[in-house]
Amino acid sequence: MSIVTPPSHCPRCRKPIRFYDNVPVLSWLVLRGRCRDCGKSIPVRYPLVEALTGLLFFAAYLRFGADLMTVKAAVFISLLLVTAFIDIDHKVLPYQITIPGLGFGLVGGLVPPPGFVGALAGAAAGAGFVVAAWLLWRFVPLFRNLFGVETKDAMGGGDVPYAAMIGAFVGLKSLAVALFAAAFFGVVIGYTMRALGRGRRGQEVPFGPFLALGGLVGLFFGPQLFALYLSFVLG
Repeated sequence: MSIVTPPSHCPRCRKPIRFYDNVPVLSWLVLRGRCRDCGKSIPVRYPLVEALTGLLFFAAYLRFGADLMTVKAAVFISLLLVTAFIDIDHKVLPYQITIPGLGFGLVGGLVPPPGFVGALAGAAAGAGFVVAAWLLWRFVPLFRNLFGVETKDAMGGGDVPYAAMIGAFVGLKSLAVALFAAAFFGVVIGYTMRALGRGRRGQEVPFGPFLALGGLVGLFFGPQLFALYLSFVLG
């Protein structure tokens, strides 16, 4: 569905949402979580995502200050959030978002870090990592058995431009941090769900949200964590 046309509307009565009913968080509170026209309940997820977006924008300002890097970070945060929640709902990372997002990341590389060359290197490494993981998953049964998954199609094609997009925005070093963080979050949350009885061994879950979490870690803390890792390895 286009984000341009038709404009925002109630999914039940189809009435367009008035501009003063489309103010993030505040409009939901004023309307008490219901459509002004038909009274249909508006899920609390809407203001929560809006509030999360605002908090992350504010965090970007605190991290980067009044700089073009803050604008670049805001674009990146927006792309990560929308794709993560789409993947949770539909298990798909739309090319309509990830490929333009990759373009934004490469153009944004002109605002260092990481610089345009760094953005290209990060994009290539992100795509290469997913392709390599897909090949292992597809053709090495032992790799799948480690996760208790039998299907050969557990990774989707949308992961390739998505990882490339993340690499373009954060660069090669921070991409390494982002991918490690994504795997870490995936393992921890996966085992936690199993311990709580909410998941089972071999259950397929969308990896996009974990990549998005990793992307945020790479954005805000990537260079510092990478330098900390090097100091630990090199003594």
